[in-house]
Amino acid sequence: GMVHRDSLGIKQSYGAEKRHDSKHVQWLTAGAGIQHEEMWDIEPDTQDEGKLLWSSSQELYQLWINMPSDYKMSKPNAELLEAYPVASSTSSSTIPDNTTPVVKENNDATTTTVVAGEYKGIRAPVDSPTNVSMMRVQLSKDSSWTHNIPSSHETAIIYVRNGSIQIGTQRIPPHYTVYLTSQGEELSIQSLEGEADILLLSGEPLREPIASQGSMVMNTQPEIQQAYLDYQLGKMGLPWSEKLSDEEWQQHVKRNP
Repeated sequence: GMVHRDSLGIKQSYGAEKRHDSKHVQWLTAGAGIQHEEMWDIEPDTQDEGKLLWSSSQELYQLWINMPSDYKMSKPNAELLEAYPVASSTSSSTIPDNTTPVVKENNDATTTTVVAGEYKGIRAPVDSPTNVSMMRVQLSKDSSWTHNIPSSHETAIIYVRNGSIQIGTQRIPPHYTVYLTSQGEELSIQSLEGEADILLLSGEPLREPIASQGSMVMNTQPEIQQAYLDYQLGKMGLPWSEKLSDEEWQQHVKRNP
């Protein structure tokens, strides 16, 4: 997992470990600018408490979503999303905020975690300013999974984290990235040679100019220059040492709002 501290004074910890109580996704809106620190959370989990030694294996996805120009100067924010198991017949209106619906199907042969977007009528409640889908799909051996990608989503990408999958006649091995065409209506995936774990990303194009430099993404080069000036003037907060205690960090944030 990870431990997050930022220039808004927010501290969060999140990850797949039991101690994080299913809070496994952080949705960070940079907006007008935020300083943040992400450090590995290597503390012992519940089953390891009291042990002299314990193992810590960490994997994560960090995904950036470009915001429309009208939202680029919005108020920054950081929120945690909790895994929330639902039945395939669940109404989206009953799904709590700050959750990622987790849909199990075919006698638990497939598990779909909907971080953003919609899967078979189940919509993730996260407030995204763009029309995007972000899903993790886990397939057991010899299982299949289908999804209708919205016709407005002109970009669709699959990353195979574990296992191998087949789309049509094409076999995709682990750690490969696939760019899908816009042809067809239904995406059908089969697992091969054991379990598979994939990430599906799709979205509607903004059709706006993009200018980027370092960690700044705007629409024009003058906006990039203004963003770096804002950073230098401390309008996004001032950096701090990761060695600061929580109390020292909070004092730093209060002194440098």
